[in-house]
Amino acid sequence: MTTGPIAGTDLDGIDRRTLLKTVGGSALAVALAGCTELLQGEDDSLEDADVPDEPIESGLQTFTEGAPAVLGVQAQYGAETAVRRINENGGIAGREMNLDVVEEGGAYLVNYQQFVDEGKDVTFGPISSSGHAEMVPEIEEQGVVNVSTDGTVTTLYEEDFPDVTYSFRFQNHDVMEALAAVNQAVEVLGADEIDTYAGINPGYAFGQDEMELFSQGIEQLTGAEQVHSGFPDLGTDDMSTHITEINGEEPDVVFSSCWGGDATLLLEQGHANGMFDNIELLVGTVLYGSANDMSADLVDGPIYSGSRNFYWGEPSIDRWSPAAELVDEVQSEYGVVPTAHFMSGYGAVTAWATAAEKAVGLLGRWPEQEEIATILENHGFFTPAGYHTIGPDHQGYSNAHFGELTWSDERDAAALADVNVFSAESVSPPPGETSGDWIGSW
Repeated sequence: MTTGPIAGTDLDGIDRRTLLKTVGGSALAVALAGCTELLQGEDDSLEDADVPDEPIESGLQTFTEGAPAVLGVQAQYGAETAVRRINENGGIAGREMNLDVVEEGGAYLVNYQQFVDEGKDVTFGPISSSGHAEMVPEIEEQGVVNVSTDGTVTTLYEEDFPDVTYSFRFQNHDVMEALAAVNQAVEVLGADEIDTYAGINPGYAFGQDEMELFSQGIEQLTGAEQVHSGFPDLGTDDMSTHITEINGEEPDVVFSSCWGGDATLLLEQGHANGMFDNIELLVGTVLYGSANDMSADLVDGPIYSGSRNFYWGEPSIDRWSPAAELVDEVQSEYGVVPTAHFMSGYGAVTAWATAAEKAVGLLGRWPEQEEIATILENHGFFTPAGYHTIGPDHQGYSNAHFGELTWSDERDAAALADVNVFSAESVSPPPGETSGDWIGSW
């Protein structure tokens, strides 16, 4: 670790005994949490388990080319880093892991079926919400566990597929980051100062879901009126029509869930057309996912961004040093600053790997697909981003981050300042309640 307390004594406000108990005490779980040295000299209760010798075969589909690759390649780096750490620390119950990566494109079902035909033990991805929704029935039919890295549309598990077995999601779903954006806007401007709002969001399921949830939330808290809502195509090369509309309406808040190349395009054309002189605030749930493609002039303005469940300075390295260690490792290995979409890949692999090893510890043998799926429900685990859970509803839950978009000379990349951390309970409904009903009850 680069800084922080001495390993094995106290870590990030969590003492050694608590961390070992929480992660199940296995070397792998602690290694993936970013605290390998904690278990030096510990007994390994998995040594006598009946586990095959051959490596675990896994597949990841993500965007590796085009504008979406700004996020997709981060997910690839994250998954590769998790697999590398798994193998460097003795594998999952002694089994090493191989990872094949394929371009997501529009080939979600073909990719998943190919992975199944190749005998993959587990599959990860996709990034796309539309692709994730398309895949769920096939995942349930084939019975090979898939942990989606993103694919975060809120209604997927709340309404469309409320009773699934093999399909899971690691990342926080849309309501969590849309409501984090609402809370951030209210904190910056004050509820009484927000009279109007507008939105520019990707023209597919994800963008429509995020805009609907943001609208419900901000209208409940402020009574604000929507004055424009535009949905440019994903990967568009022109947002000027929507920016012109916003300049004419001069709303107090603009909300955007644009990501990848669309996020940088929004900032470029927003600056070029004077949008930031006509609004009080832009809140973007995943603008920071494009941090490595931004320049200092693009982040200048009243711009706040979410960072899903990972930002290297939160929790503070005085309390939790694995995040800073990960940033140094990734910059050295890949030459980029890891964003939340790095954590999408890292966390999806970690969720499955720690659940599989937990199952071996309980069963004394390698588990079947349905047994790993059972363990994944209500599964809690650490990553360098902190603590995560997979709920009985198959949603991923962890803290949501939001802060002012700024520039870091130290990292030579976009950064976040004055980061707010929103607990999962504060931005997602209680178990058994839909997000829409919950927001409507405020």
